[in-house]
Amino acid sequence: MLRLILTRLALFVPTLLAASIILFIAINVVPGSAARSALGVDATPQAIMRFEALNGLDRPLIVQYSDWFIKAMQGDFGKSFQNRVAVGPEILKRLPVTLELALLAFLIANVIALPLGAIAAFRHRKILDVIITTFATILGAVPNFWLATLFVLLFALIWPILPAGGFTPLLSDPKANLIQMILPAFSLGLVSSSLLLRIMRTTMLEVLNSAYIKTAHAKGASERVVLIRHALRNALIPFFTVGAVEFGFLFGGVVVIEDIFRLPGIGSLVLVGIINRDYPVLLGSALVITIVVLAANMIVDTIAMILDPRQIHAGER
Repeated sequence: MLRLILTRLALFVPTLLAASIILFIAINVVPGSAARSALGVDATPQAIMRFEALNGLDRPLIVQYSDWFIKAMQGDFGKSFQNRVAVGPEILKRLPVTLELALLAFLIANVIALPLGAIAAFRHRKILDVIITTFATILGAVPNFWLATLFVLLFALIWPILPAGGFTPLLSDPKANLIQMILPAFSLGLVSSSLLLRIMRTTMLEVLNSAYIKTAHAKGASERVVLIRHALRNALIPFFTVGAVEFGFLFGGVVVIEDIFRLPGIGSLVLVGIINRDYPVLLGSALVITIVVLAANMIVDTIAMILDPRQIHAGER
């Protein structure tokens, strides 16, 4: 197992390098001028040239990328074009907000998807299965920003039982923090649960139809033992793998939700960077999101190996 973990750690750096190149190119090829966004539409050509020279934007892209990536790996993401504030400390300050939102949404999605997916598989082609799969299909078709807007309308305006926005740090006031995070977390988690529910149902069906499950039934094992000790454990392996990808989507997809609920996370910082064409803010935020997603995938791969020792033996051969 140690060798496989070290192999994945070794792959982390080239994967991050490839992702950073794609991010840098994608952000720089989008039409628009960072200098004009920072200086305003009335900026003179001379002012734009001075701005680009000051921020190194007049150099070839390969030189700009090399300089940015080397500094980024040392924790220096540069300064914002708009207010000259260091990007690194700003991201570090906002990271816990986005992590908390993504983790809460992921927890909600799993609490919904795991039991409902297992029940749907166990009651395959029965009325309960139809109800659950229909519920998942409807949730999957609903945009999370629309659901967030609906939640604000219902639970903050029509029935004012929850706040429509704002943020209190978890360590300052845990109760106030969790109350403020209910609506944004459910907005993300409910929609995310639709995919995880369908994955859980599919993997559980495959496991329930396997030979060793039939053997367990033939030996007289109870339904509870078969489901929990045999079926559920093996169904969780592909579920965790897809869950890691879904967590990446959750973490990277908080931009609009954070803006709706006025949460000071990385998502709202990305939105400001997009509007202002603020390259250091965009690149730094996107790179941190990429690192978190890659780390989540690596952790889930390790958990999957622990749950399924066959992967360890296959990887060592």
